[in-house]
Amino acid sequence: MVRFTTVARGHQCSSPKLVSDKRSLVLLPLLLLLLTSSVSAQTFIRGDANGDGDTNFYVGDVVAITEYLFAGCATVVCEDGADANDDGMINISDVITNLNNGITSSLLPAPFPVCGPDPTPDALGCAAPCVAFAGYTLNPGFLLEISPVGSGSGLVGSIVTVEVKLTVPPTEEVTGISFGFCHVPADLQMIPGSVTHGPLVPDFFTFQMHPTGVNLNLIPSLTGAFGFTPGVHVVAVAQYEVLTPGVHPLTFGNMAGIMPVPVALISRSSSTGGCSVVSAPVKVGSSVTGLLQAFIRSDTNADGNCNVADVINLLQCLFMGSGNCPCDDASDINDDGVVNIGDVVFKLSFLFTGGPPPPAPFPGCGPDPTTDPLGCASFPPC
Repeated sequence: MVRFTTVARGHQCSSPKLVSDKRSLVLLPLLLLLLTSSVSAQTFIRGDANGDGDTNFYVGDVVAITEYLFAGCATVVCEDGADANDDGMINISDVITNLNNGITSSLLPAPFPVCGPDPTPDALGCAAPCVAFAGYTLNPGFLLEISPVGSGSGLVGSIVTVEVKLTVPPTEEVTGISFGFCHVPADLQMIPGSVTHGPLVPDFFTFQMHPTGVNLNLIPSLTGAFGFTPGVHVVAVAQYEVLTPGVHPLTFGNMAGIMPVPVALISRSSSTGGCSVVSAPVKVGSSVTGLLQAFIRSDTNADGNCNVADVINLLQCLFMGSGNCPCDDASDINDDGVVNIGDVVFKLSFLFTGGPPPPAPFPGCGPDPTTDPLGCASFPPC
């Protein structure tokens, strides 16, 4: 410790005299140690290993750490940023911490989620300044597309399967990817438990369903042993129940929620030395078409014929708890939106007293042209 004191000489004021305390010789090395401790003066965001100012694409930061650890890549721009758990070291525990943060949105140690200096002394540093995230550079060689299985259409109430396909260009290998895709919940409902990965089983795969869509994150290999090689890969599969007729779009988007997810990927190339860089793929959405069940009005027993057997069958369905009426729209013979005795009277009038024919679709198959609360579960002849 160094201290200042004054010494009085008579009635005159003197200049301060520096007096050394022998104890200062003991404490001086400790003071120097504290002054020279490595506390990063550079600002950064904890978890942002690749230094792009973004932690929502945590898959990219995780791959940067694993390639730094296992492949000797210079993918970690900021060591302090890669030290996700702030223990003063970069190791596999930082990978686990970053993945856990991405899944649960738990807060990492400061500075997070905005730029700031390192509040804890350690031997790590940060070679690059904290930057504002500028977005992902589009790489037109990569294509991410939504592709319905089969015709991409289904009857209202049926289940339609869609795949998400990734096209990887020659010499490239995708080591991680994140994306979300959306639908209109009034028209389509994603089936719980239907979301899964494609044929390649990734080391890390997680997803979160929303009322309007789903977001996904996957890393093929946490050690970088393999990735999505050149070609076309199914990276995800999901199923929807069709709720309404019409064309229903499926689009890619940046999903919010507990696990915010952008549409981005990280890939390595033989032409750049085999270390991964982040980019954005070209995105192509698709649609699912909802269809109404075709039927023949007044054919209540769905046998393909129009005769008095339909009247008997409808009476049994209405009053006897028997009969077979698989299509309410077909049993709504007068097309008033209700199935009742009036439909029996209408059919008898048409068959025997010259009454008007049933409204369309009649006498052939077709969808219901009018809106009503009735449906058609099944009509085999159509």
